[in-house]
Amino acid sequence: MAKILIYGKEKSITDKLNRILTKSGHEVLRLKPSDGVPDKLAKDTLVVMDARLKWPECRALFSQIQGQEYPVLFLTADQDTVSHLRALYRGRSDVLVLPFSPKAALQTVDSLLKQTRPLSPLTVDEETRVAMLGPERIELTAQELALLLTLMENPDLPVSREHLLRKAWGYQSMGETRTVDVHVQRLRRKLGMNRIETVYRCGYRLKTA
Repeated sequence: MAKILIYGKEKSITDKLNRILTKSGHEVLRLKPSDGVPDKLAKDTLVVMDARLKWPECRALFSQIQGQEYPVLFLTADQDTVSHLRALYRGRSDVLVLPFSPKAALQTVDSLLKQTRPLSPLTVDEETRVAMLGPERIELTAQELALLLTLMENPDLPVSREHLLRKAWGYQSMGETRTVDVHVQRLRRKLGMNRIETVYRCGYRLKTA
């Protein structure tokens, strides 16, 4: 199982996560800001960071892991910060909103850990509205298909929300950007959280490798 570092100072939260993750067989290390940060983390360690910490309390660890390909799970109690947190870290990341259930915590952690695997080939049959991830068949709605096809026009390149709205929805204004975000989340749940990457202050990027 995975090595997981939980970085936070609220004992009730770190205790709860520790119980959930340890019970599932993961190797968990807990650290408080006052403990400092380890000189080196084992490769592919999943870092769980409480985003409610003040910046001086998490700067050292964040600077150490940024750009080092460690998957990061942010904890927040504010739903409005989710998009910002997803865009904050350059590597694989996700957000868990407090309060959380054991099931939600395990699903989010497992999804992040799976992102270390190579991406499966992605193909789309427009007539049947079916995407194939390797041998796996994924049923899509008409709007999900339109969004995916628009992203596939420029694979591995950022595509703005404005362009996605115009091409996949036919909208001419930027008043419905939340619609794009909601449908991207639906696609992520079907295709994998690591398939579509958020590009800060731009839009989204479909990854092929």
